[in-house]
Amino acid sequence: MVTLIRGGWVMAFDGSRHRTIPNGEVAFERDRILYAGPRWDGAPAQVIDATGMLVAPGFINTHAHIGVELMAPFVDVRLDGKKRQRYGPSQTAAARRDLPPSLSVDEQRLSAEFSLVQMLKCGATTIVDAAGSGPLWWLGNPPGDEIMLLDVAARVGARVYASLSYRSGRVYHDGEGKTAWFWDEEFGFEGLRRAVAFAVHHRGTRAGLAETLLCPHAVDNCSPELLGATRRAATEHGLLIQIHCAQYEHEVQRIRELYNCTPVEHLATLGFLGPDVILGHTIYVQGHSAMGGDSDKDLGLIAGSGASVAHSPLPFARRGETLQSFARYRAAGVNVAIGCDIWPADIIAEMRLAWFLSKAVDRASAVPSCLDIFDAATLGGARALGRDDLGSLAPGAKADIVLVDLGRYHFGPVVDPIRALITCASGQDVQAVWVEGRKVVDAGRAVNTDEDRLRSGAETVYRSMVEAARARDPIGASPQEMLGLDYQPPLLNPGPK
Repeated sequence: MVTLIRGGWVMAFDGSRHRTIPNGEVAFERDRILYAGPRWDGAPAQVIDATGMLVAPGFINTHAHIGVELMAPFVDVRLDGKKRQRYGPSQTAAARRDLPPSLSVDEQRLSAEFSLVQMLKCGATTIVDAAGSGPLWWLGNPPGDEIMLLDVAARVGARVYASLSYRSGRVYHDGEGKTAWFWDEEFGFEGLRRAVAFAVHHRGTRAGLAETLLCPHAVDNCSPELLGATRRAATEHGLLIQIHCAQYEHEVQRIRELYNCTPVEHLATLGFLGPDVILGHTIYVQGHSAMGGDSDKDLGLIAGSGASVAHSPLPFARRGETLQSFARYRAAGVNVAIGCDIWPADIIAEMRLAWFLSKAVDRASAVPSCLDIFDAATLGGARALGRDDLGSLAPGAKADIVLVDLGRYHFGPVVDPIRALITCASGQDVQAVWVEGRKVVDAGRAVNTDEDRLRSGAETVYRSMVEAARARDPIGASPQEMLGLDYQPPLLNPGPK
């Protein structure tokens, strides 16, 4: 049965770039696009009126922590050094293996579903889970039940690249706020073996919506031996890799102390980089104001290898930091994609922030253009995943389609739909979403779930998260202390009797 979307601003891909087709049409059948352009000459079984809407390819969220939305109240909490991450080495070892799960299976399932629905409603049809299921590992769970995650994703209709994250070591702060490392090389290799088995077994399942990759957590907490073994496993099994890289100044300092180079140089020396590698964040490269050095060196290594950078501007903007800059990375030949990382997982809002911050850093109004940013969230993500069937509206591509209502008051008159999207829109303007030809969002609401159930259940899950964090806090900080509040949060009051 052919469905025809008619009358909107269609972003059609001509093989080299997106082109705006006013009053255009998109025809699709089952999971594939048949046509995107001015006028289709076939006979559709169903016609959808998209007048006043942007008809875009599904956005690709290349760096997500699924489930973290329910930890939103912790965002921006900055306590003094004696009241943050008080994990001792014995606690870190216990959290690795022995502590009971922080969330029940049902709570984990609801947390994942809440997160995935949020991302779908904002137009992200492909989501890359960068390090296991959101906050579950942070609270002492094993790295989430990713099998459960894949099942939930398939039910709500999202395409998810899932992983079992692993690492050789973990940083902790003692009761005095001093930083140290707990290191267990065998634990890292055990994690790699589990991750490879999971990835090979589950990729391509759930009617093709489930994909997998390898995620060694970060450059500073994975040994060179573990990174080398990851590189060999990815090559052997044809798997993508994502790793957090150059995201903090202390990471750069540690890598320099250990190996006398930058994190990017370290990965290049190990032969780790390649077109199948996505580097999460990668803020602190040479040429950054806090780094100095040859401004062409690190970016040249990334571009030359074909690796991609997953840019998530929001979490770093909250800390007063940003990529320096999106435009500079692109000019160096680096493929830049967009990720949401954490709450609120609104990829349209991330696009706008990437656009603003790059201009502010470079003090340049001309670059990046709105289309540059749109390309990163679509074609850039597709390149990062090695998928020529995603990120575009073209014959043969997957029928991942997003309708954004540009007729709402805050847009005003629309001359350029992409400029309107980047400068004025948010995920709340998404009207409809299809993934592989199946409608998963209609009239702004998720089709395959009960949003009211998720919203009410979220409060119960959040209470469990807070209590788990409190139980692992050596001084048993109260919820108010943990959140930096001077009142009892109503959300944490006992439920109705």
